[in-house]
Amino acid sequence: MNLDVKIVSVIINFNGLKDTCECIDSLLKSTIIPDIIVVDNASVNNEGEIIRQRYPSVQVIISEINLGFTGGNNIGIRYALKNHADFILLLNNDTIVDRLMIDKLIKASNCKMVCAPAMYYYTRPDVLWYGGGKIDKKTGNVKHYVEKREREIICNFATGCCMLVPSKVFEYVGVLDEKYFMYCEDMEFCIRLSKKNIPVKYVPGAKLWHKTGMSSGGNESAFSIYYLTRNRLNCLKQHADYFPKTAYIYTLFSRIMRMLQFLLKGKCEWKAFYKGIIDHSKGIYGFTSKYM
Repeated sequence: MNLDVKIVSVIINFNGLKDTCECIDSLLKSTIIPDIIVVDNASVNNEGEIIRQRYPSVQVIISEINLGFTGGNNIGIRYALKNHADFILLLNNDTIVDRLMIDKLIKASNCKMVCAPAMYYYTRPDVLWYGGGKIDKKTGNVKHYVEKREREIICNFATGCCMLVPSKVFEYVGVLDEKYFMYCEDMEFCIRLSKKNIPVKYVPGAKLWHKTGMSSGGNESAFSIYYLTRNRLNCLKQHADYFPKTAYIYTLFSRIMRMLQFLLKGKCEWKAFYKGIIDHSKGIYGFTSKYM
């Protein structure tokens, strides 16, 4: 791989100034320092301007409205493409990257695939959160591999937390689908990759540490439950040609069972499961302020 390439990292900030700055600091310590774009998703307290003043070398784009994970990333992706990036690194702001991560991802790429690093829990730095991944066609589930391995593997799922994407891949399959706003957009993107026979390569020598769930309150918050439920069902319906019918049935049934479990335990978040299922049945996509 010719290392004389232009790499642009896209980071979304939404009321996460401390995490975003720590992420930028880790990128600036990399052996290969990318051009950095921060898209501020209508944060309060003027966070976009604070980042701009603190990091003069960082391109800060301020959105007047919260466009979600997908819309915010697409602003950065389109800016990077317009400015002739060879590779675009999508990176969550709640991550700390190893100084060799970008170097190892670039060396592993052949410009025709998406590459993803090993992602460890920030609070448990030796425990894998993502070690490659799989979209299970039978169930519609996404699985993170958590077995440590030394060799690179080809898989079919890269989490949106961090993926190195050649610009040519975005030009071929398109950017993130903004109908999803947040959650399952990476699954939908990887389905499009699979349909175009573009592989995902997991690169275990490339590492980062992820503060999981920081932006949404964790996977059992009403916010996360609603979008994960609605968007997973929407994705299965959108790509019905990719999945057997069992996937939709399994996903719907499993969400109903989890809703009932929450209800029996007296957890009010059961309403978020219900709202997600109902909004899916109505064909609702994008942002909603009501998820309970």
